[in-house]
Amino acid sequence: MIKKVMFVGRATAETTPGWCNWGMISISEPDSAFGEAKLLSGWHSVHRSDFHDIEVEIEEEPYVLMTPQHALEIVNFVHTLAPQVEGIMVHCRAGISRSAAVVKWIATTYQLPFNHEYDRYNKHVYALLTEAHQLRKE
Repeated sequence: MIKKVMFVGRATAETTPGWCNWGMISISEPDSAFGEAKLLSGWHSVHRSDFHDIEVEIEEEPYVLMTPQHALEIVNFVHTLAPQVEGIMVHCRAGISRSAAVVKWIATTYQLPFNHEYDRYNKHVYALLTEAHQLRKE
């Protein structure tokens, strides 16, 4: 059963050898020149998602706001993975906002430690994950 969660930046995620008893949620920017994160092998499971670090719809292209579908995919991944792993690492480009929102949601859902004073997480991402979790339970 999941006991630990952590959020990190892309550079840390790309240089961390995979942990066979941990899952990885990899968040990239759509159409980025850098492409998907180049993760090392060995992770129990990896889920990839791509959306920008924005909290409201921006009419200018090419920004992609996290959608309810993105959230549902992450929620389903975590719920499927949680009984099988010790922890989940989540990364986004800087490891500050999107990944922190996912970790805050996992920590809250699974009653794991999280510094609730940390307020730099993406509020939109956290709200969508919370909604997707509620819909999944119904």
